[in-house]
Amino acid sequence: MRILVAPDSFKGSASQHHVASALEHGLHRGWGEGLEVERRLMADGGEGTTEIFLQAGAIWVPVPVHDAYGRLRTAGWARHGALGIVEAAQGSPYVSPPDRPARVRESTSQGTGELLQAALNDEQVSEVWVALGGSGCIDGGMGLLEALGAEFHDAAGRRLTARVENWGRVEQVALPTIQKPVVVLADAWVPLLGSDGALQLFGPQKGLAIEEARQLEPSLGHFASRMGTNLITRSGAGAAGGMGMALAALGAQLVPGAEWIADWIGLPEALQRADVVVTGEGRLDRQSLVGKAVGVVLDRARKAHVPAVVVAGSLPDELDPFYQRGLSVALSLGREPRERDQAMANTVQDLEAAGETLGRMLRMCRVMGRAE
Repeated sequence: MRILVAPDSFKGSASQHHVASALEHGLHRGWGEGLEVERRLMADGGEGTTEIFLQAGAIWVPVPVHDAYGRLRTAGWARHGALGIVEAAQGSPYVSPPDRPARVRESTSQGTGELLQAALNDEQVSEVWVALGGSGCIDGGMGLLEALGAEFHDAAGRRLTARVENWGRVEQVALPTIQKPVVVLADAWVPLLGSDGALQLFGPQKGLAIEEARQLEPSLGHFASRMGTNLITRSGAGAAGGMGMALAALGAQLVPGAEWIADWIGLPEALQRADVVVTGEGRLDRQSLVGKAVGVVLDRARKAHVPAVVVAGSLPDELDPFYQRGLSVALSLGREPRERDQAMANTVQDLEAAGETLGRMLRMCRVMGRAE
């Protein structure tokens, strides 16, 4: 039996490396002798994307940046040969409600712009990939652009600061020229506006009320229109609070992050060697099928005719959409009612237990197949 383990991170509790290691240990315990396990760490452009490259030998480069609320902190980017990897979850990370010093409409993508500038300035780097996901801002990439040297002016020629409240006042934009190729790995392949866009779909996760999101959309659309005619409808433009749109305005190439990573790690070739693939993430929900790592693994597994298992911290009530995308079995972590903090603290142990359960299930299926 050959098992391919290709998980995303469990946000806030376990990296892809730790998830894959725990599942592998559990699988061996449940199956016994003769099990072959191959690991391929997945990501979609969100939290943990840089981890994949660090596991592959990339060098971590620390940089002082401003977080999603303008507070100075130390983050970093990764250099893998001549490739620079910048992660929005490092530069402008999600901030939990108790730690937010202001409303989310005061948030900024400045830190991601500072990381990108540092990577572009590195003489050893010839190309930069920007992973968009896991951010805590909704500023349409305005702070990112300003950090790179962009200027915004109103109808009277007055310079405007990079703030959400200024979206509707922008009439002229002076964008910087980027001298190196930039590829944007969008964690969500969504447009800028609408029910599946930057504000309505992801804003509530970051503290933006849905009614406020709808009210802000016209001014965000106005801001985008001042930088390009096709940015509003561009797939991936809504990633990371609209940073996808801002980077597209600079000429960056937007790609589905999970698809890009899947090819980079050799997922198609690994699936050809596998009897079963196991993937997972912290919470399985409808967003998992919108360009996220789990959805891409399911799609690739279905096309390769490989049974797919998802292990997640929590599962939705309705799994039919996932079955239609190639899911065979879904396993949830935890064996008894627990508080969220306790459950997250026990993630690695629970993943090992889930891996053991799956190993035993597969061994039972093998025995039953022989009995037939």
